[in-house]
Amino acid sequence: MATTKVGVYRKYHGPIPTDRSGRPLPKSEWSRKRPFRWAVRWFDENGKRYSKSFKARKEAERFAEEEQSEVRDGKASPPAGVSLMEFTEMYLGIRSDLAKRTREEHSRTLRFLQDRLGRCRPIGKITPIDARSFISWYRQRQRKGVPVSSATVNKILRECRRMFREAVDCHLIRSNPFEGIRQEKVAGTDWHYVTPSEYHQLLEVCPNLRWRGMICLAYCCGIRLGTALNLTWNDINFETEMLRVVRKRGEAGKSDWTPKDKALTDRNSLAQYHTR
Repeated sequence: MATTKVGVYRKYHGPIPTDRSGRPLPKSEWSRKRPFRWAVRWFDENGKRYSKSFKARKEAERFAEEEQSEVRDGKASPPAGVSLMEFTEMYLGIRSDLAKRTREEHSRTLRFLQDRLGRCRPIGKITPIDARSFISWYRQRQRKGVPVSSATVNKILRECRRMFREAVDCHLIRSNPFEGIRQEKVAGTDWHYVTPSEYHQLLEVCPNLRWRGMICLAYCCGIRLGTALNLTWNDINFETEMLRVVRKRGEAGKSDWTPKDKALTDRNSLAQYHTR
């Protein structure tokens, strides 16, 4: 069983002080004569002792309170050591809900982490400094001779936050090393809105009716490509000229699909259009 109390103690170092005659001073007088640090000590449920030292007493007491809450929640033992390579397999195995493109992007980011920090690196040993070092390294990369954009760096950071948040939720680590990193400021760009003339030009060059339907849905309803590809006839109400965007449960050999946003019952007007 884990101890019910996390203790804070003085951890002395250096030679034992002596009096004028050379005799060792009693321990009660060491605090004024011998250098020390503040140590926090606690035990896990197997009786193994852990300790961490601090220079200031307030820091030690703050850490002790955090550990005490962990003990109360039955989390006195440190998380099991899981390497980045093992975590990659675990994460991709439990996140079957990811879209194909998102899954590929997360897998690529995990490969970058392994290349930079080491495949056998325990994820519990990845510090906030390591996380910042990884983002700084990625920021200096080039793609086809062109430096990566700030928006791409922010995207990688969000992916790392999300993946390591999963590790926290699964009790593989206690804190997310990427959580405190701020995103870079990205300069706003002007949107180009497709004009009615450009829209009709797109329809004219469509090779078949299927492509015309896809472009009409995207233009008139403002839906994403993934949403359009996952629509079924049951999602469309021709009487009310409305369509629904809902979660799809995958059939045999196919994965489930979830809309990009949180609102799973959004309704968008299905505009009437001419196919010629």
